[in-house]
Parts: sequence; structure tokens; C-alpha cells
Amino acid sequence: MKRLIMFSAALVFISGVSPVMGQELLADATPGGVKSLEDRIEHLEKTIDRPVESEKWYDRIQLSGLVEVETSYGNTDFSDPTVEDEETSDIDLATVELAVVAKIIDHVDGHVHLKYEEDDFFVDEGFITLSGTEAFPAYLVAGRQYLRFGYFDSHFITDPTTLNLGETNEGAIVAGYRFGGELVDISLGLFNGEAQETGDDDIIDSFVAGVAVNPFKGLMFGASYTSNLAAADAFNEVVIDPDNLQSLVAGWSAYATYEFWDRFKLIGEYLAALDDFEAGEVYDAAETEQRRPMAWNTEFGYTITDTIEVAARYGGSDDGGDFLPESEYGAVVNWGIFEKTNLALEYLHAEFENDTQETDVVILQLAVSF
Repeated sequence: MKRLIMFSAALVFISGVSPVMGQELLADATPGGVKSLEDRIEHLEKTIDRPVESEKWYDRIQLSGLVEVETSYGNTDFSDPTVEDEETSDIDLATVELAVVAKIIDHVDGHVHLKYEEDDFFVDEGFITLSGTEAFPAYLVAGRQYLRFGYFDSHFITDPTTLNLGETNEGAIVAGYRFGGELVDISLGLFNGEAQETGDDDIIDSFVAGVAVNPFKGLMFGASYTSNLAAADAFNEVVIDPDNLQSLVAGWSAYATYEFWDRFKLIGEYLAALDDFEAGEVYDAAETEQRRPMAWNTEFGYTITDTIEVAARYGGSDDGGDFLPESEYGAVVNWGIFEKTNLALEYLHAEFENDTQETDVVILQLAVSF
């Protein structure tokens, strides 16, 4: 059995969020910084309504940032007796992010998100947002962005399995329209994914579509679709030869969140491929069976006081190989020790396909927003 125990502490400096829904957000002082589509829609509305304050450039700019410093300890116990167990520990700068949002004129915004991670410094997002009016609440987002496929809300520091399978960052054009104010939001995006069929030209041949419904405050549900699941960021790394697939495999997701009595929050999401990947196309080229990966995540959070929240997670996957845990459960405690300062302690246990390995992870995170 494989056992992993990790302790990590992260110092996070954050301010603000990205200007449109469907984009990865810099975290608030909450665990993990995984944001719901509901939060993104709310911020989109604020961005659309934000006027140009003056002709001075510095009045048009909003800055936000993120720094993560982690210390970790890991103990790995392999089920195969021929593989030597491992023990690791480290202290390092994990992540640095800087986001700049510029209000150019009414209905035009620019967004740049720079990121340092794993010794690489790169542009994580860079896009232009064109927004409509109250009478015609349409919007268009053009550039590198996190596509509106999946939901990915969480109380936890660690990303849910659904995010690992479906989150997609690509250069794209996404158009959307909102009905009834906050009631319904629909969108459609086009992109050239990092996966294609054998013999295909390198062209724009993939798309995503989504709908989100917010019938009343606290309730949010919706669904989304991608024509190219293998283009998802993390999943693409376990596709054996993404440029030579027999056919593109589509994916879909359904999700819901419900907050009630000002203390409870339920989160649920299901994300899956709509068809099979051929044998040997994902995880291991020597595989002899087709794969149709799916992932799911459920969480229940309870706010004990104004500063303390506890939450539980139960999630997992099917046909996830060693990439996604077959089952995952755990708990997290969030404590707002000071204003805009959160301390989170998380434990997760995961079991993988065919009982080949198990992991136990403990993470301690300190987050400060400004």
C-alpha cells in the first residue's frame, strides 16, 4: 500500500478576483482558493457595472497578488515489496501570482494574470472583456482564459477530482448572455485544444458550452459540455499521444451548490467523458482496455461561528487509473484568526484503482488577503 503524509504551510497574499465568470480566480482568505461559478457570475456583474472613474491611468487599474510558501513532509509506502519506501520533506516558494485588471473604457476591460510555479514564470491568463448593457447583457471574452467547463467549487485546500479531470486553460473566444439579471447565464466558446485526431490539421476544432441558473440567493446549478476532454490541463498530461487520438472524446458536467440558514453549504459535481478512449490512449500505452474516465465530488460545510468553519468531502472517480483516486474522503477546518486572515487544516484519505495504493495527506495553510 502506498501511504503519503504531507504537512504544508502556505502564506498567501491575495486581493480581488478575475473579471469574468469561468476564469480561475486569485483566492480569497479561504481554503484552496477554488471559486464557484456563482462567485464568478457575481463578479462579472460588478465588472460590467463598474464605471470609468477618471481619465488617469492609475484610477483604471486594479491589482491583486498571491504568494504561497510551503513546507512539506511525505512518507510513501508502496504495496509492491520490490519498490523501496520513500520519505521526503521540503520548504519552498510554491506559487507567486500577480493579476492586473484595467478598465479601458465603459464595456471594455483588460486582464493579465502572471504566475510563478515550479520554477517557471509565465502568463497564466491574458484576455479582453467586452460587456454589454443592462438592456443587452451580452459579453465576449477573447484571449487565454480558464474555459467555462466544470464547476470546481470547494471548501478544501486540495483541488477536487473534478477539477483535475476537467479544468482547461486555453486561448479562446467565449461569448455569453445573461437572462433575467442573475437568473440564467449561457455561454459558448471556441478554442484549439491540446489534443487532436490523427492526421488532423492544427486548427480551431473544439468548443465548450455552459448554462448556469441562479433561481434565488444561495442556490446555483448548471451544466457544461466540452467537445475535447483530452485538452484539459492535468488530464492532457496522462494522454499518451494527444496529437494522434483515434477520435476526440467529449465530456460533460453537472453541478449544484446550496447555502441555507446562513450556516450550511452543500456542493455537488459530476464530470465525465461521453465516450471511450481507445486502449493505450491514456495512462499507459500497454493498456488493453478502453477507458471512460469520470470524477465526482460532494462537500458539506458548516459555519460554527463567524470565524470557524468545518467541512467534509467525499469524492472519487471511475477509470481514473493512478491519475485520480477511486475514492477520497476527508475534512477541513477553517479558522479566521484575524481579519482577512485564515488558517486551514485539512486531512484527505484516497484509495486508487485496484487497491494499488492509498494516500493520506495533511495540509496546514495560512492565508492572508488584502
